[in-house]
Amino acid sequence: MNDTGSHPLLLEKVRETITRHRMIQSGQGVVVGVSGGPDSIALLHVLNALRKELSFWIVAAHLDHQLRIRSDADARFVREAADELGLRVEMTRVHVGELAAKHGVSVEEAGRRARYAFFEEVRVATGANTIATAHHRDDAIETFFLRILRGSSLTGLRGIPPVRGKVVRPLIDIPRMDILRFLEDQGIQYLVDSTNLGIEADRNFIRNRILPVVRTRFPNFTGPLVRTLELVADEEAFMDQQASELYSRVVSETEKGLEIDLPALSEAPQVLSSRVILAALYSLSGPETRWSRKHVDNILRIAMGENPSAHLDLPGGQNLRREYDRLILSRSASDELTPAFLISAPGPGTYPIPNTRHSIAFRVISRDKPLPMFLNSKGKALFAAEEVPFPLTIRSCLPGDRIKPWGIEGTRKVKDLLIDLKVPVRDRKKIALLVKGNRVLWIPGIRRSREAPVRPDTQRILEVSLL
Repeated sequence: MNDTGSHPLLLEKVRETITRHRMIQSGQGVVVGVSGGPDSIALLHVLNALRKELSFWIVAAHLDHQLRIRSDADARFVREAADELGLRVEMTRVHVGELAAKHGVSVEEAGRRARYAFFEEVRVATGANTIATAHHRDDAIETFFLRILRGSSLTGLRGIPPVRGKVVRPLIDIPRMDILRFLEDQGIQYLVDSTNLGIEADRNFIRNRILPVVRTRFPNFTGPLVRTLELVADEEAFMDQQASELYSRVVSETEKGLEIDLPALSEAPQVLSSRVILAALYSLSGPETRWSRKHVDNILRIAMGENPSAHLDLPGGQNLRREYDRLILSRSASDELTPAFLISAPGPGTYPIPNTRHSIAFRVISRDKPLPMFLNSKGKALFAAEEVPFPLTIRSCLPGDRIKPWGIEGTRKVKDLLIDLKVPVRDRKKIALLVKGNRVLWIPGIRRSREAPVRPDTQRILEVSLL
């Protein structure tokens, strides 16, 4: 980098953002999502410039969406950019168009899901702590306008948070113009996606048509709007805390679903009780089901109505019924009757998992050359075969099961881990565990344990695949 232009000022702003939001701690690893565009390339260079000072390490991660003819060239560009900085880079390909068709979502949504899933796989596999994405101040403003026009709750209007779980956004306080100026001053090359210059996508329409018009009348509108977003975020955080405290008092988990204490719920302001109901719906269904205000209002009418035995069928196979002073959210009968299972695996082979369409396959291979990391799938795990000899067991979760999760210190209850990962209540009985004695080795498709890691001197490797 050259020591001219916007370099020192931009680094100072990003350093202050990282420190204020405690995004990255000393000694931690950061997975940096890099598409090759100006924002992500700038993020890669800025974090690389700060990593020694703030004592963290970097892994670049690139997902080829296979949506453009030149996607292979984009991947090569990212690899060369990382190599030039002396940084490790992990890559994989996902046909996002096919994913969108399979799951019935837009290409944009399928791409977002695929990216974050891949970044998380890289984070776990490399032992990194956080994932850094290149969202900046203009992205937050565009998101605000987009959600205003589509209709949004206070949660949606708060924009893009600087930190969400393991994901951090070090550029969130930086305008796009400053990013482009930084790249120009430093002579840093980047890719330009011509589709971003059109107006077909809603976000591009806001960026390229609406905001330029707003800026002609209110040239300094971004400053006041950013302050508004900060106020909305502060008030939303307070409301969220209040709703979480109410949820812990009025919602309890049962074998069949969730139970809500109606007298306690009715004492709360409706703005909080609505949030509790929405959180309960997502807890039972997982994030894939889209819940709307209409669903919440229908449940509130039952909760506050005069019929003590009212009931309601909901999307995703959920049922709601009122039993006097209780609201009961439950799964379909077929889900409730999922039986426990236990399978002994005496040696290599393929073993079907009951109540699912999946199987688990085992094979033992010799370590005669470096093995690839399976970063594009949660469906494989490698273990040191000598440390986990056959027979192994595949079984359903039992109360009190604990795991030593890869990338996390100590042990966790399997149930708590599944809750943190937002695995729906209705799916937890179908989860298979791979165990050796009382040690949980792997939750297939979800999380590997720290048990029996493959080391440089490991001679025989047990490969386990979720089919």
